[in-house]
Amino acid sequence: MEMNLQLHHVVSDITGATGMRIIRAIVGGERDPEVLAAFRDVRCKSSVDTIKAALVGNDRVEHVFALTQSLERYDFYKAQIETCDQRLQT
Repeated sequence: MEMNLQLHHVVSDITGATGMRIIRAIVGGERDPEVLAAFRDVRCKSSVDTIKAALVGNDRVEHVFALTQSLERYDFYKAQIETCDQRLQT
C-alpha cells in the first residue's frame, strides 16, 4: 500500500504464482513495471498491460524495506505451517 502499487486489484491472490513472483522481484531490486508484469502466470486473468499499469508506484527505500520484512515473515510463517503439517502427518 505504501508503495502505491495496485497489485491486489489486478491479481486475485497476491500469494499465488503471479503475485509472489512480482513481489520477490521487487524485493530483489526490479522496478520496471514491464519486466515485473512479464512474471504473469498464464493462469492469471489480468493482461500484462493491466498488471503493468498497476505496478507504477513509489519505490522509496523504506517502503521496499518494509515489503522485504513482510515477505520474510510470510516465508517464515509458511515454513512453520509446513513443519506443523509434517508433524501432524507423523
